[in-house]
Amino acid sequence: MHRMSFQITEAFVQQYGDNFRHLAQQMTSRLETHVTIEPNIVGMSKSINRLGQRTAKRRTTRHGDTPINDQPHSTRFVDLFDWEDGDMIDDQDKIRMLVDPTSDYVKAMVSSLNRAKDDVIISSFGGFSRSTTGNIILPTKQKIAVGGTGLTKAKIIQARKLFRQNEADSHNGEELCITYSAQAAADILADPTLTSADYMAGKFLESGDVEGKWMGFTWIPSERTPLSGGVRLLYAWAKSGVTLGKGADITTEVGKDPGKGFNVRIYAKMSIGSVRVEEEKVVEIAAAEAA
Repeated sequence: MHRMSFQITEAFVQQYGDNFRHLAQQMTSRLETHVTIEPNIVGMSKSINRLGQRTAKRRTTRHGDTPINDQPHSTRFVDLFDWEDGDMIDDQDKIRMLVDPTSDYVKAMVSSLNRAKDDVIISSFGGFSRSTTGNIILPTKQKIAVGGTGLTKAKIIQARKLFRQNEADSHNGEELCITYSAQAAADILADPTLTSADYMAGKFLESGDVEGKWMGFTWIPSERTPLSGGVRLLYAWAKSGVTLGKGADITTEVGKDPGKGFNVRIYAKMSIGSVRVEEEKVVEIAAAEAA
């Protein structure tokens, strides 16, 4: 027998109360707009076709043959997985609470799926990338070691250097982004190597946060990147280097269930996946951080 969420009893009205307050939580996907979207995927996966770099050769023979040089091709796959959330609202509970919580439940479910989007994208930053030849890992040369320190200006400069060496920065029209945790923000704000120009460019003094664009990166707050053994993994990437595939974006259903006393069921789902398309466009930065 289905039982309604036990948490509903905490919302029963005692004397007054006409709305719900959502507890502190991330409610939107912060990373979705900063990766490449592959919409309307049919099936459980889709190939992302990659064209490699060509090399022009000097013509040395008069009236020579027209060259036929093979174009380097490779493929990555974005695999879709289904995500869902659901609950039931008892009509009698709505009477006791004096308010219909349906829309707030829907909002909470959409928020949970938005956080799942970020988790899926984050997993693709440093995880395996499936190709026709097997699973590809993020190479060591794309990783910046912890070095016993948190996030520092030196690590950010090193990340910028890697993107420049890989021709994967703004000179090639790329949008660079970087995640940061609350501790990483505190570390960089306290970095003694920062100059007054840094503080002005990053608006550190105005907001007390690392926000907007600084050092060539769009800074995105996230507490969802991996944290283990006192080391936080932060990620910097070019927008074109990571793809979020969508079979179906977030959809919600609200309806009465005749098999459950015509109580209202609420359901939300999506079908998504993410893949790192180019290793050269992702950098992993390890930063010391207490759990």
